[in-house]
Parts: sequence; C-alpha cells; structure tokens
Amino acid sequence: MSKVVSFCCTLLLLCSSLLQADEAGWALFERVQQSVKQYNFDSSFVVFKGSQVETFRWQHGRKGDKEIEHLVPLDAEGVDILRRDGVVYYFLTDRPALVTYSNTIKELPAILFQNSQQIRQLYTAVPGSSMVMSGHTAQLLRLSATDPGRHSYWLWIEAESGFPLRIDVMSEQQAPLERWLVTHMRISAEFPDNLQRLLDSELPEPAPRAAGARLPDTQLQLTWLPAGYQLVDTPYVAPQLQQNLLSYWLLTDGLHQVSVFVQPSQRMPTQAYRDGATTIYMLSAAQHDITVIGPVSIDVAERLAGAVR
Repeated sequence: MSKVVSFCCTLLLLCSSLLQADEAGWALFERVQQSVKQYNFDSSFVVFKGSQVETFRWQHGRKGDKEIEHLVPLDAEGVDILRRDGVVYYFLTDRPALVTYSNTIKELPAILFQNSQQIRQLYTAVPGSSMVMSGHTAQLLRLSATDPGRHSYWLWIEAESGFPLRIDVMSEQQAPLERWLVTHMRISAEFPDNLQRLLDSELPEPAPRAAGARLPDTQLQLTWLPAGYQLVDTPYVAPQLQQNLLSYWLLTDGLHQVSVFVQPSQRMPTQAYRDGATTIYMLSAAQHDITVIGPVSIDVAERLAGAVR
C-alpha cells in the first residue's frame, strides 16, 4: 500500500513540476510578444532558408495610440514594407504602392504576433538553458508541437528585454528548417525621427479588394484535415489562376496556412520537397494533379493530397 501511495505522490509532484514549467514558458512567451509590440527598437536580422540568405532592417515605434513599423530588405532586390496601425504598404520600384489592411507584416515571423491563446492549443512551452548570443544573455524557449505533423519552434529571448534574438523552425526530427537571427538590436525610449516622418507622410488609402475568381462546380471533396486545422470559408482565388484550377481549399490552424490545389492532369511524376519550413507535395492522379503547399510534414502533405476524393 505504501508503495502505491509513494508512486501517486511522485506522479503528482511530476505533473505539478511540468505544469509550472509550462506556465513559466508561456509567461516568457508573453514577454516576447509584448516586446515586439511595445518597444521603440531598431534591429537587423538574417533569414536562413535552405540555401537562401536574406537580410533586413526592422524598425518599430509606438507613440500614444499610434503604432508603426518599417521592414527594409538590405539585399539588392526586395520590397520596402511599412505598417501604420492596421494598414500595410508595399513600395515597389516600378509600380504604384500596394496597400492592404493588416495588423501585422506577413513577412515577419507569425509566431511573434498571432493570438497566444490559439498558440497554447497547438504547443507546449518549456524554458531551456541560457547562453550568450551577440553580447546578450539569451534564454531558450521550446514551443513543442502537440501534433507530430506540425513544426516546433525554438526561441532564444534576450533576458533583460524579452526581445527575440533567434527563432528556429524545427522539423519532426528536431533539425532546424529555417532560422531567423537578429544581428543588431537597439531599444530606445525615444520615438525615432525617421519613423515620425513616415508617420506624418501622406500615403494612399487601400483600394477595395477585387472579388476572387469563381471556380467551376465540382464533385471533389477534401475528406481529411490535420489535427487543429479548419477550412477557410470562401478563400480568395486570384483571377489569373482561375483557368488552371478545378478546386482549391485553404486550411488554417490560426497560425499557419496550408493550400490544396487541384488542376487538370499533366502526367507529371509525384514529387515532394521542402523550401525551408514549407513543404511542397505534388500528387499525379489519373484525372487531376493535386498540390499541397504549407508548413507541415511531408507525411501530412501526402495524406492531404490523398484525401481529395
């Protein structure tokens, strides 16, 4: 009897320790999300994606109820992106600016901005060890996916400010698929002068969004969804894709999006490869080809393609 009681006590202590570690991890994650929304900062970062390397300058400022951030590519090619509150501007060199409504810049890591309660449903949060990174003390935070088909995240967080210094997107085998690495970061109490000028500038209003293309009626159905994902009602389809699509589904778990396209058969071989954390899987069937694109494992992409009936 005493052995049973001892085992139960040990089990309760273990569960309590895991719960405390999870809550400490989520408290650290809340600091990260607050840091990128509340501070005035000027930073530079590098994105490693497969064999590609991209560098950016990222500035953010908050003044009263106004928020602004500016993302500038430091490579020869790229798009200058500005967000003022809920409006995002894409400044193109040879065309008029593209203006959209959004509370975030989609080219920045979505894990930093999406609703934390939704993220809690998809991951466990466990603090790790500390290390010195670019002259800063950084605390590791592991966001481990509760479903094996979803990528996990490892974040290194500046101990004093809570600012993210590095984010690795991890495969099912815990190998990095993509890396987002801050090379310079300065937080200031003062609102930057250049952001003030951008805040005061006259900029175009967003144009009404054009209606998406209407796809032909079809008997095709997507008969399976990965855990945590839901279908997006009436997803937008670019008109230029209309002629090549028989059916299209857009899935989301609140953080990631996965697209499933069905096109007339081109008699191509089945293929699967990864572009960083994004899987691209193409299944060639007798009547049509199915393409799955999104940040899921190849096994999940294969099962999604096979679920088109």
